[in-house]
Amino acid sequence: MALKESLERKGSLTLMQSPVEELEIKRILCPMDFSEFSRRAFRYAVSLARHFGSRLLVQHTAQPATYTLLEGVGPAITDADIQGQITRAREEIRQLLIDTGVDSSEVTILLNEGDAADRILETIARERVDLVVMGTHGHKGFSRLAVGSVTEHLIHLAVCPVLVVSHPEKDFVDIGRDERLKTIVLATDFSRPSDRALTYALKWAYEWRAKVVLFHAVEREAREMKGLVDLFPEYNPYFERQVASAWEKVPGLVPEEVKSRCEVVYEIRHGNPKEEILKVAQEKDADLIMTGARGAGNSGAPWGSVSSTVVRDGRYPVVVVRELSP
Repeated sequence: MALKESLERKGSLTLMQSPVEELEIKRILCPMDFSEFSRRAFRYAVSLARHFGSRLLVQHTAQPATYTLLEGVGPAITDADIQGQITRAREEIRQLLIDTGVDSSEVTILLNEGDAADRILETIARERVDLVVMGTHGHKGFSRLAVGSVTEHLIHLAVCPVLVVSHPEKDFVDIGRDERLKTIVLATDFSRPSDRALTYALKWAYEWRAKVVLFHAVEREAREMKGLVDLFPEYNPYFERQVASAWEKVPGLVPEEVKSRCEVVYEIRHGNPKEEILKVAQEKDADLIMTGARGAGNSGAPWGSVSSTVVRDGRYPVVVVRELSP
């Protein structure tokens, strides 16, 4: 089969009964900073909590203004300042519930102080949170690298999946409206985080009878092959082997015993994974992207990862599922 035909080949799989059905989402956490992005994430969190019958936790952390961190000077924050922030946050949440028509009995409000990422991680552990739903501005450039993004840290540190909402071209959920989750793009690199993300993709597809596009990108050349390929462009056995290997692996990722309530199609392309995931999402009119992510490691710096890049693009809600320690 010609390489072009191989790269464009697609197939479908039927899902049978599986433990995917038993993957429960009992507690959802929605961190709030009252930006337009976190307000949009709140609507997702409420809708998903109602769908899954989950307990919804809404958390705000009072902390110093971020601009002081750029100057390297810690602000003098008094107890009165912190209490003032918390009082304002409580009123903001109350007004948000009124504006969205959400009853206060549907949410548990958590107000605290300190580093936002640390407090959120503590809540995830203490409350045994199953899903975090949060917004992000998706900023790029120096300020993002200097200050750091709470969201980008969390997708590499949280033990539960994190659904990130920025400025999606369309919303598949909203308060007071039936969910319309039709197509999920699941990006896999055959790693343990990707396998874990696939489990969640199948669960969500099962819930909404949605389609899963199981996608893998093969990079044109490996680093170890770069010198040889530069000399002999027509000689790239690595690429050919990777394409063939991917087509062998992809169909076996979906368990045959999963109940047939959603469609799975699989597709392999070549190119930069960061770019190809977004291209596939656009072509397939995706409602949601799911992807795995490795932990931040000892450096704690997640910048530049595939998942971070897809999240920062902002056009699609993205569920990131982190690798768990063995």
